Amino acid sequence: MVLAVVGLVLVGVVGVLNLAILLVVLRKWREGDAAALLTDASGIRVRTIDRIPNFSARALDGTPVTERALLGKEALVGFFSLTCKACRDAVPLFADHAERLRATGGTSLAVVHGIDAAGSDLVVMLRDAMDIVIAEDEKAELSRRYGAKHYPTYAWYDSNGRVTSAGVGVAALRTEMAVP
Repeated sequence: MVLAVVGLVLVGVVGVLNLAILLVVLRKWREGDAAALLTDASGIRVRTIDRIPNFSARALDGTPVTERALLGKEALVGFFSLTCKACRDAVPLFADHAERLRATGGTSLAVVHGIDAAGSDLVVMLRDAMDIVIAEDEKAELSRRYGAKHYPTYAWYDSNGRVTSAGVGVAALRTEMAVP
């Protein structure tokens, strides 16, 4: 009987200790994630990385593109999906921001996600508006590296490659995006 009580007390102590450790780890994890979260105009928390990630891809014209093409100047990166109607609506807004950014020496990149994205009407629309257009397949490797999970998504980067603004959707483009 005494042995059973001691065993139950020991299990209770271990359980409480485990809970305390879990709460500390969760608090640290949330603090670390808070730096990677931005809120867009509609109040949606957007997870984005804080720096331009390393990547290597080919633009639609066959030119190799790496993160170096975006460093040393302000950059606008937009993510679009072929299955997203709002993405088509966002193209004129992106075009306007890309034009103003280009006038100040910056550059713009559009990443279009979807099967056969390279031949899509969306790519044709973006090709005229953006400096660099990359079509990606259903694996969405570049979108994953940037942390884009919803479309359209944008991120502004300063000349050092640090994110200064990010958002999801046309409403975020209208209210938050402005050439820094």
